[in-house]
Amino acid sequence: MRFQNRAGLLFWHNAALVTFAAVAIGMTWTVMNSGFSSSEVMKDVIEDAVTDSANAFQVVGSMTGTAQVAANEVMVTATPITTTINGIVDLDTSNIKIAYKIIKDASYTITQENIYAGTLYGTSYNSVGSAIKAAKEQGLISANPLIDEQKPQETVAFLYWIINLDGDKYLQNGEIMNLVIIYSEKDRPSTGEYLQIQATEKQGILLDIQRTVPNISTSILDFGGKVKND
Repeated sequence: MRFQNRAGLLFWHNAALVTFAAVAIGMTWTVMNSGFSSSEVMKDVIEDAVTDSANAFQVVGSMTGTAQVAANEVMVTATPITTTINGIVDLDTSNIKIAYKIIKDASYTITQENIYAGTLYGTSYNSVGSAIKAAKEQGLISANPLIDEQKPQETVAFLYWIINLDGDKYLQNGEIMNLVIIYSEKDRPSTGEYLQIQATEKQGILLDIQRTVPNISTSILDFGGKVKND
């Protein structure tokens, strides 16, 4: 992780929002949407994140998911994030951990202490589907649940760029990424179950997302856009 102030940060922040709005309006989601609509971006809806860490993530828009309706299972979730003002987060796996917890059937809890596999560097992606395909090609995930018959054997989280202003490996204000989670068969959330996704670094908590899974009546789910703020 690093801290620094960059000249023209406000300019880049505003420019990024305008650019992102234009991109979002033109996007066609062939598999699932990115987790937020162009109208949300135009309103600059940036929600509060946990601020135990000096460099906290912020959620932009809504967490969404794709599901198998007949099986009542969520296969993938995607949450768009940026950072707080002046925040710069080192995305390396040596710096970030992402924990996952789910209460299954209101009777037992599954906890994964660190599911973070890394980030897709070097390019931006305009759909979750294309990012998942690239994640498999680069070895971040073992199976693509959207097209492969083989189901993932482990739950994995990865990040990919939507807007990367300078091409480096740090997320800063004005840049936007998607936090994607691929769920293994045993970890897949079902209707009404409670899940928690928490990103941390050495300095503290970056993001704490807590959700109750909505009714799985359609293949695309909206988990809403609120994050827990302690």
